[in-house]
Amino acid sequence: MKLNKVFAVIFMAAIVMFLYLKIPLYASAQTTAIGFMDKPVSGTSLIGTQKVYGWFLDVSGVEKIEVLVDGTVVGEAFYGDARPDVQKAYPQYKNGEAGFHYNLDTTRFIDGQHSISVRSTGKDGQITTLPASTITIDNALGFLDGPTSGSTVNGTQNVYGWFLDKSGVGKIEVLMDDAVVGQAAYGDARPDVLKFYPQYKNGNAGYHFALDTTKFTDGQHTVAIRETGKNGQVTTLPANTLTIDNAFGFLDKPSAGSTINGTQNLYGWFLDHSGVAKIEVLVDGALVGQAVYGDLRPDVQKFYPTFNNGKAGYHFALDTTKFPDGQHTVTIKETGKNGYGTTLTNRTVTIDNALGFLDKPVSGSTLYGTQNVYGWFLDESGVEAIEVLVDGTVVGQASYGDARPDVERFYPQYNNGRAGFHFALDTTKFVDGKHIVTVREISKNGTVTTISDRSITIQNAFGFLDSPLTGATLRGDHNVYGWFLDKSGVAKIEVIVDGSVVGQAAYGDTRADVQRFYPEFNNGKAGFHFTLDTAKFPDGQHTIAIRETGKNGIVTTLPANTVTFNQKAYKIFLDPGHGGSDPGAVAGGYKEANLNLAVAKKVQALLLNQGYTVYMSRIDNTYVSLLDRSIMANNLKADIFISIHTNSTAGGGDTSANGIESYFYEFDPDYPSKINDEWHDNPDRIAKSMKLTTFIQQNMIEYTGANNRGTDGDTFSVLRESAMPATLTEIGFINNASERQKLITDSYQNKLAKAIADGVIEYFKVY
Repeated sequence: MKLNKVFAVIFMAAIVMFLYLKIPLYASAQTTAIGFMDKPVSGTSLIGTQKVYGWFLDVSGVEKIEVLVDGTVVGEAFYGDARPDVQKAYPQYKNGEAGFHYNLDTTRFIDGQHSISVRSTGKDGQITTLPASTITIDNALGFLDGPTSGSTVNGTQNVYGWFLDKSGVGKIEVLMDDAVVGQAAYGDARPDVLKFYPQYKNGNAGYHFALDTTKFTDGQHTVAIRETGKNGQVTTLPANTLTIDNAFGFLDKPSAGSTINGTQNLYGWFLDHSGVAKIEVLVDGALVGQAVYGDLRPDVQKFYPTFNNGKAGYHFALDTTKFPDGQHTVTIKETGKNGYGTTLTNRTVTIDNALGFLDKPVSGSTLYGTQNVYGWFLDESGVEAIEVLVDGTVVGQASYGDARPDVERFYPQYNNGRAGFHFALDTTKFVDGKHIVTVREISKNGTVTTISDRSITIQNAFGFLDSPLTGATLRGDHNVYGWFLDKSGVAKIEVIVDGSVVGQAAYGDTRADVQRFYPEFNNGKAGFHFTLDTAKFPDGQHTIAIRETGKNGIVTTLPANTVTFNQKAYKIFLDPGHGGSDPGAVAGGYKEANLNLAVAKKVQALLLNQGYTVYMSRIDNTYVSLLDRSIMANNLKADIFISIHTNSTAGGGDTSANGIESYFYEFDPDYPSKINDEWHDNPDRIAKSMKLTTFIQQNMIEYTGANNRGTDGDTFSVLRESAMPATLTEIGFINNASERQKLITDSYQNKLAKAIADGVIEYFKVY
């Protein structure tokens, strides 16, 4: 809208310039010929005969003026109309009769958009074409009043509306689904149309047509009106979409989702404007018979009085025993006397002449040994056999006839109080893992009914490899041990290294813990052990797996653990800070030396289990000097040195400090080495010390959630004088009551110890 206003302003300004400033709206390059088409203006709609007029000035004189529609000459305009306004604006041309006009018969053209332009030929032969105007020719127009789009029709439907055509209406055709079905009568009085379109001077513009909808199938259709004018032009109105509904009905019973058995009465009603020829009943798409039509249905007549049919009902006796139990579709198909068929929406029902339930096992359960499979079954024709299947294969027949008063109470119509069945399933005949248990009933009429599958897990054999665990480093002889339970009995347990059997484990070790957790196996001697000589294998990563063979011949293999064989095991030197006469920091009745030693011993146990050689500067509350600690580590040629301490603020006054911090050696010329001149400032040792410190610090923060005080370099004696990568960690503040309370607990010490041990393992994966 804003752009239209701008264009209007520009156009008015141009008119002003033309009338008062004598600037032409159009001129040739030499300004020898100028002109303007006054009418029609762009955007207008034209009907009938329209006058095309304007003016033209040419210094050489005007020879002829042609009118063009869509680029084609349709005639010559008369030139010489008086135009004093033009003479006033362009006195230099001395021409007061510069106007032209032409009567354009728009009925010669099809309705729609067209371009109109004027072309002048001067007496000097020069041609000047004025800019074209875009107009719309609209000689023929009409409307389809009824039926409206979206409406539902039946019987004979009046199709009506109106049409106007300046050339005159030749014929009006009615189209259904784009095919002509007849011609409408034209000439109905339409004063409303005359009032809105007086220029057409036609008060009898109406048309009508009687449409017999019974000639078409029920459903969606399109109806359209096509008018042919006396000028031969064809105008088609937009189609209306309607629904033909001459035949319709309803299936009252059975209702959707219902369960039926025995002989079921199917009934409902149907109405058809053409008359009902037959009503067929289909089950699962197959014809099973014809329903009787003509039942009294006053309720239907009341709701649809226009059909005048009080006997629209139908019924059919369906014998459900002819079909297998389960879901089926019931369909009603009506054929009208016009030959068209109407099908009602399918009804999904469940036929349930035979029904049952598998009480045990339930889906998701774990079975072992001999399990009782039981449940119940009812069948109007009688139960011939009940089969039990595992993974789709029949494994035996269940015994039928167990007393089930609960079933009789819920289904008294079957008159059967002994509907129960049972079967003893020996699960040791199947490999451990997931299986499907199915119960299938065969009735005396030959129908097979299957109860929904039960997904179960059979687990007659299972165990665990206690040692070695994944990630362990082993050397020399290692005791491989764990436990195994098997309902069929354990025949043998093999130890597998890198996929090859290396020997059989001894079975029968006492495992009271296993018996306590699995009392149903009644086996207190489920343990196994095997001495593995790791020296027989090259150093590096290996897999160790346990494979058990049950007395039923079924093999169960435990997941393999990945370990490292290293006959030259790394030497770890642990230094519990302080000790003896040097208690370290003291707070709350606890000594730092004791906390350091407790954590160090836990680290030692973890590393030993991983196959490392572990030494300690002290194993009890003994005093060891700082220098002696480094001397011991150097003499043992340890691979790494770890000093464990507990922190405290200076003087113990600030009790708010908390968290863990760790240190690596940092060279300081003010603190020369006493016994480690060769290694104390070695860049490789310092780099590895930093890496070791980082691994341990990160783990301690992650495992404990403590405040991270970071890592830093320092010149502590034990770090300076040790001839290997070394780190010192402060595991927490003893004078912080909250942190001290955690430091003295076994569980928190275990977290710290595991963090340090895992840091060592990570370090040796890098170096």
